[in-house]
Amino acid sequence: MAVKKKTAKQGTGKAAKKTVKQGAKVARGKGAGKISIANEFKKISTAVMILVGVVAVVAMVADFYMGRPAGKRAAAPVVRTTPDRPEPGPVLSKKRVSIKPDYTITPDASIKPDQRAAASRKHPVFEIFDDSDETPKQRPEPVAVPPVLQDKTPQVAIIIDDIGFDKNISLALAGLDPHLTLSILPGAPHAKAIALLLHQRGTEILLHLPMEPMEYPRVDPGPGALLSTMTPDELLDQLRQDLDMVPHAAGVNNHMGSRMTSLSPQMNQIFTVLKQRNLFFVDSLTARGSLCRQSARLLRIPFAQRDVFLDNVQDADYIRKQLAQLLAVAERHGTAIGIGHPYRATFLTLKSEMERLKKKIRIVPASALVAIPG
Repeated sequence: MAVKKKTAKQGTGKAAKKTVKQGAKVARGKGAGKISIANEFKKISTAVMILVGVVAVVAMVADFYMGRPAGKRAAAPVVRTTPDRPEPGPVLSKKRVSIKPDYTITPDASIKPDQRAAASRKHPVFEIFDDSDETPKQRPEPVAVPPVLQDKTPQVAIIIDDIGFDKNISLALAGLDPHLTLSILPGAPHAKAIALLLHQRGTEILLHLPMEPMEYPRVDPGPGALLSTMTPDELLDQLRQDLDMVPHAAGVNNHMGSRMTSLSPQMNQIFTVLKQRNLFFVDSLTARGSLCRQSARLLRIPFAQRDVFLDNVQDADYIRKQLAQLLAVAERHGTAIGIGHPYRATFLTLKSEMERLKKKIRIVPASALVAIPG
C-alpha cells in the first residue's frame, strides 16, 4: 500500500509540472501575439506616414507647376505678330474689318516721346461685325430693372472699349456722364492705374478681354489673349491673370473674339471663372456664330449683348447716325447697348450730343442691363 501511495504522489507531481509548463507556453503564446500585433501596427503606421509624405511632395510639385504662368510652361509656342499696316480709310461696306484707334487726343504727359512712339505701334485693333450697322436679330429677354429705373424712359448703356493707353482721354470720357462704362485692356500700359482712378471716381469698369479672331494670327488680339490652341489650364490661367490686371472690374466684354466666342467648350470654361468671381458678361457680338448667350444660360451668368457699334467710321456725322440708331433700338425695346472707342471723333461727338441724348434716354451702367438668359 505504501508503494502505491508514493506512485500516486509522483503521478500527481508530474501532472502538476506538466500543467505549469502548458500554462507557461500559453502565456508565452499570448505575449508573442501581442508583440506581433504591435509590430504590425508599427509597420502600418510607418507605411501611412511614408504615403502621406509622398502625397505632400507630389502636391507641392503640382502646386509649383500649376502656379507658374502659362507663358513659362512647356507648351507649343504660339506666334503672335502685330501686322505693321497703314491706317485704313473710312469703312464703306459691311464686311468685317479691323481699325486702329486714334489716340491723338491730349497725349498722356507721363509717357515719354520715345515710349509714345513705341506704344502707337502696339495700339489695339477691334473687330466689326458684318452687319454692325444693323440691329442684331437676337435680343436678350426683358431685364429686371432696379426700382430707381422703373419708368418708361428708354435705358442705354454706352461702353467705351480699348481703355488703358491714355489716362487723360479715359478721365475725359468718364467725365461726360457718371454712368458711362469703360472697358480696359489687360495688356495696356496703364491698365491698372486707370482702373484705380476710374474706380475712385465711381465709374463702372469692365475687363476688355482679348480673344482670338477668325483672322488670327494676321490680326493679333494683343497681350493676354485667349486662344483656341490653349489647353484648359492655360486658358483659365491666362483669364485669371487678365482679371487681376484690371482691379474693380464689375464684368467682362470681349475684345475681338470672333473665333473664340463661337467655341462652346472654351466659353463654358471662361464663364465658370466669371461665375466664381460674380462677374457679368457683355457680348461685343463680333461674330454671327457667337455662343456666348448659350453659355451664359448654361452657367447662369448675367448677360447682355451689343446692339450698335458707334464709331466704325471716325466721322462725326456717322457717329451721330449711329447714336440715332442706338436711340431707336432703345425706344423699340426699352434698352440698348452701344460700344465705342476712345477716338477723338467719338469723344467730341458724345460731348456735343450728350445733353440732347439725355432728354430722350437714361444712360445707365452696363450692369443695369444684364440678366441671366431664360
